[in-house]
Amino acid sequence: MAAYFYLLCAMCTSAIISICSSSFTRKNGRVANISSTYNIFVTTGAVACWAVMYFSDFSFEPKVLLYALGYGVFYTTAFTGLYNALENGSVALTAFVKQLSLIAVAVWGFIFWGSPLEITVLVGMLLIVAALYLCFKPDKTVEQKPVTLKWVVFASMLLVGNAGCSILQKMQQTEFNKEHGNMLMFFGCLCSFFVCLFRYLKGKRCRISEIDRVSLLFPVLGGCSSALLNLFILLLINSSLSESIFFPGIAVGGLILTTVYSVLFCREKLRLHQWMGLAVGAVALVFLNL
Repeated sequence: MAAYFYLLCAMCTSAIISICSSSFTRKNGRVANISSTYNIFVTTGAVACWAVMYFSDFSFEPKVLLYALGYGVFYTTAFTGLYNALENGSVALTAFVKQLSLIAVAVWGFIFWGSPLEITVLVGMLLIVAALYLCFKPDKTVEQKPVTLKWVVFASMLLVGNAGCSILQKMQQTEFNKEHGNMLMFFGCLCSFFVCLFRYLKGKRCRISEIDRVSLLFPVLGGCSSALLNLFILLLINSSLSESIFFPGIAVGGLILTTVYSVLFCREKLRLHQWMGLAVGAVALVFLNL
């Protein structure tokens, strides 16, 4: 039962990250070059949380620093791909690829980790892909940016970077007998922070004074939620639950919770295909847990 509790917590923190991002965007939608500032606050929140967890249960293994560096590279690849994919293509399709990266981790598990491929799990994963597509299907009534080679490259970076972070977590925990997970995440997020700081100082950026002051809490909360999400992922990796269940579960569960929040608290109206996507996602969760 503990594993399913971790899964529920991972779904909730995944949803909080999306909610914080969208809330910050709504508050500061007209501020140009704001993404680098947002990333600074997000990584600051994540590093602060992992610092508390790491130094309260301190351990040090030099070899883990290589994994942390790799995590920083994958994370940088992911947010660079996300930022540029949003600039060069459809927001809906980019969000679809972002969620699809968790399915990619499950597929990796089938091929390289020997995760059990049961028919119910396979059906559940196919339903999740269908649910994600229905939820993020571009609106034909709104003019969309065309799919270009540049967008494909950046979307691929997003998919590989996101999936790489989770795959590397699993590899590190397996090699070091479930130890030094906090060290991995602290130094990995610290690498990401310095990359974000470099991009902030060298690139175009907005002034802090242009941003709604209260909304600065959103990226910090998003960073803390990101730390907690990865903590629950580490706990799930070391649990009895298969990667083929909890990674797809996080993808669709976080999506469902985010959408419910948008409908109840932001008064957003969903189209028929989005409601169908949520229903298919709920059915997929049932199949994954049969």
